[in-house]
Amino acid sequence: MFSSVAKAAKLLSLGEPVFIHDSSSREDEVDMVYHASFIDQRRISLLRRIAGGLICYSMPKNIGEALGLKYMSDILRASGYAELASRTLRYGDPPNFSLWVNHINVSTGIRDSDRALTIKELDKVVEMVVEGRVAEAKEKFYREFVAPGHVPILLGRGLNVRRGHTELSLALAELAGLRPSVVIAEVLDVGSAMAVSKVREVADKLGSVVVESDEIIKEWLGRNLC
Repeated sequence: MFSSVAKAAKLLSLGEPVFIHDSSSREDEVDMVYHASFIDQRRISLLRRIAGGLICYSMPKNIGEALGLKYMSDILRASGYAELASRTLRYGDPPNFSLWVNHINVSTGIRDSDRALTIKELDKVVEMVVEGRVAEAKEKFYREFVAPGHVPILLGRGLNVRRGHTELSLALAELAGLRPSVVIAEVLDVGSAMAVSKVREVADKLGSVVVESDEIIKEWLGRNLC
């Protein structure tokens, strides 16, 4: 395994943040990433203050489908908003957004403690699906969550289909031997995405690493084409 990918995988498995740069030819953004099993209000606060972008929960498409989840663009098309849902941003990929949810036990939904609770419970749902307890996972999801809410669920399409931060972070979790359940947020600066060089300085201060998309893709393809 390449050194930066190995370090990122190790950090992810220890509950530490890692940083993933997609590519200069795509969004040219860096996302701050945690494995969802370690999320608590302190880590949500760090995502909010250090990264500053939208805090999203990511699971693979097949797990979302097992729960009955659909892409929001498909929901909107079926609801009469096809004109809006048919457009994509300039990097061209279809959006991964599904439902936005809150756990039923949150206060307002947006507080650090609230989003941490929602994400922790979503991670438990994914754990159940991974373990083959799909009916139990669906029952928990539809009993304990409210939509719309403050935590967007992203459904990763897989690196063979799409190479955005959702897919890259889920691939890194796979390489780390962790279940596919991650939290991501764009690292922003005043008026724009934070430059990769500046993110590297932030990562160094945190004892973390910025890993490039091509490094993750090469390692993941090497594992999955064997």
